[in-house]
Amino acid sequence: MKVINFASPNPISLNEQESLATAACTFLENGIDGAPVINEKGDIVGIFTKNHLYRAIVGGISFNVRVELLMKREVVTIKADQHVEKAWQMAWDYKVGRLPVVDETGKLLAMMTRTDLVHAFEMFYNDLDAIINSSYDGIVVVDRHGEPVKFNDALKKLVRIMDKDGQNLNTDSVIDELMHKSGLKAAIRDVSLRAMQKKRPVSFIKSFGTFKEILFTANPILFKEKSEVFRVMVNCRDITDLTNLKKELQTSKKLTEVYQQELEKLRSEWLGQTIVCNSKKMREVIDLTIRVAKVDSTVLILGDSGVGKEVVAGLLHKAGNRSKHPFIRVNCGAIPENLLESELFGYEGGAFTGARREGKPGMLELAHNGTLFLDEIAELPQALQVKLLTVIQEKVVTRLGGTKPIQIDVRILTATNRDLYLLVEQGLFRADLYYRLNVIPIVIPSLKERKEDIPFLISHFLKKFNEKHHQVKSIDPGAMDILYHYPWPGNVRELENLVERLVVITPGDIIVTKDLPINVLNKCSGFNDKGPVSEKEIIKELYHRLRSTRKVAEALGVNQSTIVRKMKKYDISKEG
Repeated sequence: MKVINFASPNPISLNEQESLATAACTFLENGIDGAPVINEKGDIVGIFTKNHLYRAIVGGISFNVRVELLMKREVVTIKADQHVEKAWQMAWDYKVGRLPVVDETGKLLAMMTRTDLVHAFEMFYNDLDAIINSSYDGIVVVDRHGEPVKFNDALKKLVRIMDKDGQNLNTDSVIDELMHKSGLKAAIRDVSLRAMQKKRPVSFIKSFGTFKEILFTANPILFKEKSEVFRVMVNCRDITDLTNLKKELQTSKKLTEVYQQELEKLRSEWLGQTIVCNSKKMREVIDLTIRVAKVDSTVLILGDSGVGKEVVAGLLHKAGNRSKHPFIRVNCGAIPENLLESELFGYEGGAFTGARREGKPGMLELAHNGTLFLDEIAELPQALQVKLLTVIQEKVVTRLGGTKPIQIDVRILTATNRDLYLLVEQGLFRADLYYRLNVIPIVIPSLKERKEDIPFLISHFLKKFNEKHHQVKSIDPGAMDILYHYPWPGNVRELENLVERLVVITPGDIIVTKDLPINVLNKCSGFNDKGPVSEKEIIKELYHRLRSTRKVAEALGVNQSTIVRKMKKYDISKEG
C-alpha cells in the first residue's frame, strides 16, 4: 500500500523564522520530540528536534534565536505515492524514527511517525501471515542457524500426518518436538544451511521410510546493504502421491510401448502387400483390426462397396489365434437362395434330389477351428437368419436332412455395404441376429474420405500389375493429380481395376492425362474447382481425342460456348 495511507495527516511543522522558545512550546503542547521546518513557500528546508533544544541550553544559546540557525538541513523525505515498504527501508537505512511525506513539488503533506511505521508493519505482517497460511505447501522460516522461527498451517498438517501417535499440535513447542522426532527438522536445517552457504535457492527430495516423500526448496533472504543471509524460507511439498502417479504412468507407458511394438510387428508382418494405408483414418481402422484379431468376438465390417472389407476380414484372420486354420469366405448375395442353405449347413445323403449319396459338409463345418467370413450378410434370407443365430448361440450345426447336431468352433465375421439397422427397423433383418453380429463394428472409410491413400495405392497397384504383365509403367504427375481429385465411387476396387487397365492399354511407359478415361477427366475437370492447370490439360486432351468442342462440352457437362472461350483463353489449337 502507499505511504499516504498510513501517514498522519495535518503534520505539525515549524517555520524557519520561528524562535527556539516557540519550538519548545510546540513540542510541549503536542507531546512530540521533533518537527519538520518549512519556509514561506511550504517547502521543507530542515528538521528540528529536542536534541537541538538541549544543545542550545547546554551551550547557553538564547531561546530568541531562530530555528533555522540550529536545525538539521539534510532531511530524509518520502513521496506520498511510494510503497510503505520503501518507508521501512528508509527508516532502517537512515536510522530515523519519522519521515516527512511530500508531494511531487516537495511540499509537506503528512508525517510518517514511529507509530505509523509500526502500524503499517503490523498490517503487512498480518497480510503476509494470511498469504503464507493459504499455501498448499508447508512453509518454514528459519534463522541464520537453521532453527525454525515460523511455520504455516500446511506445515502443521504435514507434521500431524507424519505423527503416528497423533499428538496435539496446539503449541509451537510440540510441533518443534515432532518435527525433530520425524526427521523433518533435520532435513529443513540441512537444506536451509546449504542455501545460506550458496546464497541461492537449493532443492532436494528426501524420503521418510516408505511413508512420505517430500521436496524441500530453501530460498535465502538477504540484507540488501551487506548481502548477508538473515532468514531462509523453506518450502516443503509432499510429493508422495505425485511420485506414485509417476510410477504408474511409467508402468503404463512401458505397457503401451509393448502394445505398440506388437502392433508394429503385426503391421510389418501382415500389411506388406495386403493393405496399403497412409491416412490417419485407415491407420486407426488397421490398429483396431489388429487389436480385435486376438479375441473371438463376432465382427461386423461396414463400408461402401469396394473399400476393402474382405481385406480387413482376411487381416482379422491372419493376425488372430486361428491363422493356422481355415479361412472360408461366403458371398451371401452371389449364391441362389435355394443353394445357400446347403452351402452353409451341408446336407446328408439323399436329403434332396441330386444330393450326393455320401452327403456334403457345409462351410460352417469346413471352417471348424478357423474363421467363416459371410460377405453381403444383408442378403441372407430370413429363414437362414434363424439357423445362423442358432449356430452362433449354441455352436452346433445340423445338416440338411440330418438329425445329429455337429459341434463346431468357428469365429464368425460378417460384412455389408447396407444399413443393417435400417433393415431391422423395416423388418427385413432379424434384430436378435443383428445384435449378435454387431458385437464389434469396424467401419472402413470410403476412398474419397482418405485421399492421402490414393498415391500410395496407385504406386502399389502399378508395381503389382507391372510384375503381373511384365511392364515398367509409371505415372505422370499431372495424371496422378487428376486421379487424386477423382471421387472414386467404386473405391479401391475401381482404383485397382483402372490401374490394371492403364498398365495394359497405355502405349507408352509413362501414363499421362490423355490416357485417362473420359469419365475420370469429366469428374476431375477444372469446372469442379480443381485448378486452372488441370483444366487446361483436360480440355486439351479431350479436344484432341474427340475433335469437337460440342463433344468436349457434353463430356464435361458444360455449354459449348464455355469450351470455345476456355480454349481461346488457354491458347489450345484446334489444329494440333
